[in-house]
Amino acid sequence: MKEGISKIVKHPLFSGSLIMVIGSNSANFFNLLYHFVMGKMLGPGSYGELAAIISLMGLLGIIPVSLSLVVIKYIAVAKDDTEISALINWFKTKVLLFSLIFSGLIFIASPIIFPFLRLDNAFYLILVIIGFFFSTLALLNRSILQGLLKFKEMIISLLAETALKLLISVLLVYLGFQVSGAIGGFALSVILGWYITNLYLRYRRKQVSMRVDRKQILSFITPVLIQSFATTSLYSSDVVLVKHFFSSYEAGIYAALSTLGKIIFFGAGPIGAVMFPIISRRSSRGEGYNKIFIYSFLATLLLAIVVLVIYWLLPKFVIIILYGTSYLEASGLLLWFGIFMTLFTLSSLLINFHLSLGHTKVALISVVAAILQIVAIWFYHDSLFTVIIISILISALLLGILLIYSSYGKGKPEDKKVSFSGNKIDIGNSPSL
Repeated sequence: MKEGISKIVKHPLFSGSLIMVIGSNSANFFNLLYHFVMGKMLGPGSYGELAAIISLMGLLGIIPVSLSLVVIKYIAVAKDDTEISALINWFKTKVLLFSLIFSGLIFIASPIIFPFLRLDNAFYLILVIIGFFFSTLALLNRSILQGLLKFKEMIISLLAETALKLLISVLLVYLGFQVSGAIGGFALSVILGWYITNLYLRYRRKQVSMRVDRKQILSFITPVLIQSFATTSLYSSDVVLVKHFFSSYEAGIYAALSTLGKIIFFGAGPIGAVMFPIISRRSSRGEGYNKIFIYSFLATLLLAIVVLVIYWLLPKFVIIILYGTSYLEASGLLLWFGIFMTLFTLSSLLINFHLSLGHTKVALISVVAAILQIVAIWFYHDSLFTVIIISILISALLLGILLIYSSYGKGKPEDKKVSFSGNKIDIGNSPSL
């Protein structure tokens, strides 16, 4: 009995999940507290502006997020420190260049983006660019730590960043900087997060002469990019479209719903974050992984049900405690938004499971769902309830198709693994599973 318990506790899924669940949810607590405090300090109108900007940054971060999954995958399956160092050096150079170029593109596109969101403060743009640039670099470093299964180091940097964001934002908003102060806290905190993750990776900065086979890595980036677009779009584009079509007050109400609904997604997120590198590593070595996925799915479902029950029984209490009476109108829609996020969270876990195995075609299913959601909300948005129902129907359809695909349509894995050939890192096919 004791031996069995000891085996479970030492299992990387259990120990890694424990660190990630406690640590990530502590960081998520600070993020949620940031939203709750900002919602109360700014009021529905200004908070609607802040939520739209945060959602915009989420959409802008689609490419960095997709790159992070690629980094996690290839770092996780590298066979020794030399390969890891070569991959880290290559990723750091390319991501830095990308961050500079994309920040410039955000500046160029700002005359189109900001009027669409009914935003007219030019200082927001500067803060968004700073936040995007350093958050991309910090995300890369955390992805490397995750691929190395260094969950503790990743969590420490994340906790420091989110705690600082809350403290600085509260101070700046209190001093009268309003939405600029809330965004400024984010921008300053990601700089700290980037600095801390750099300290953890300093010992990895070993220069090697090998070069990475870019073609093979880029072939994996494309479907992951598509999947990241779809995933981020499904929980961000609705907030952006509501800000465009509805009043600032209604946008603030919807932003509160979105934040509360995301408790399910981000609360269960650490489970999938641990699952991804472990299954990637096991599949590259020809080892079994089905039980890990099943446990991850059941744990995610259980967590979502617990939150849904709270939203069903105590919606007004949750709204008043976390946002205040100004947002009480959201209480009647809270359970519905929770259902949407539950379906979306389970779909996201299934998609990441297939990507960890190299089933890259699954990304096409999610991107179709994301496009359907945008088109449906664009044409049907007579009320906030209609917007939520559209998201529920799209997410239910996505989950159903993914479950069918998982049962009958896996096909041959398209997984890749990293190995050396001379002075070049080559990425070849891993064993079929």
